[in-house]
Amino acid sequence: MALLETSIMPPGQVAFAPSPAPLSTAASKAPGVTILHAPHATGSAADAALTSLRGLKCARRRVVWCNSTDLVHTSAESRTWGQKIVEQGGANMVVVCGASAREIAVAARDAGLPLGRVIVCRDEATARNVLGDSMTAGDALLALDVDAESCQTLAERLEAKFERELITPR
Repeated sequence: MALLETSIMPPGQVAFAPSPAPLSTAASKAPGVTILHAPHATGSAADAALTSLRGLKCARRRVVWCNSTDLVHTSAESRTWGQKIVEQGGANMVVVCGASAREIAVAARDAGLPLGRVIVCRDEATARNVLGDSMTAGDALLALDVDAESCQTLAERLEAKFERELITPR
């Protein structure tokens, strides 16, 4: 399984590193956003990534960014993954794009997430923009079946966001 971790800590240092074990210690280093990346999530890899997210200690929310294009192939799988994201991953917010995005979103809502915490996007770029605007220090994000370039672009945007927040006079 290729599960990668990125921690974004003000003033904006970003590093990708392979992470073979549960990632509970990564979030406690400093305030920032922790990004877990499972780029080619098969069923078992996605399950392991959701379990890692649930076990991650974070100060605020657990967010799942899912590109469902390769993850699900039937509407029954969509319902299962929407439920797993909430129940197994402990997600407080879901941003989903891809072929079965709407079905996953409905299942996540049915599993207990409020309507405003489940966002369906047309593509990864739109999802990245939503996440760039909504992520705050202390959040943990699982990028499930999202390409590495999109993850890196989001990490750079968050890095710049936190840097700006640090130097803004009050």
